[in-house]
Amino acid sequence: MAEERKAAAITIGPVQRSNQAEAEEMILEGLKEHFGFLDRSLNPDLRDIMDSYVEAGHIFLVGTLEERVVCTGALKEVDPETGRIVRMSVRKEFRRNGYASLLLGTLERMAAQRGYSSVMLKTIHHWSDAVGFYERMGYSKSGLDGESVTMVKRLP
Repeated sequence: MAEERKAAAITIGPVQRSNQAEAEEMILEGLKEHFGFLDRSLNPDLRDIMDSYVEAGHIFLVGTLEERVVCTGALKEVDPETGRIVRMSVRKEFRRNGYASLLLGTLERMAAQRGYSSVMLKTIHHWSDAVGFYERMGYSKSGLDGESVTMVKRLP
């Protein structure tokens, strides 16, 4: 019940010019936490999220709590049947509150509305928390490429 109350307090909506820089910094902080270093040149899509995602016809959502960006996620088209979830990130101090589940569910509903029959994503195979989360959300592993694992979910 406490998790439901916390998750209900979040507002999920499209990224705005006013919060795209905050979304970028939050994602980069998470990457630095996972990899132990940060090379900003490896993430050119984050320099202008509005241009890279929204103006390109993709979906980029942010979850805000009291006007602070606490999570992000995006949906891109792979092909007419498949969407790809990217840039899923939750600010460290806000993890384990149900925000990622809520955001992922929203992206999956939007994928279904766009006519996709499945969604896929990639994560690092040894990030057991991430892999376990996606498995609990109905994703199954479909391929391994180096350190990346591809996970897929069929949509209703």
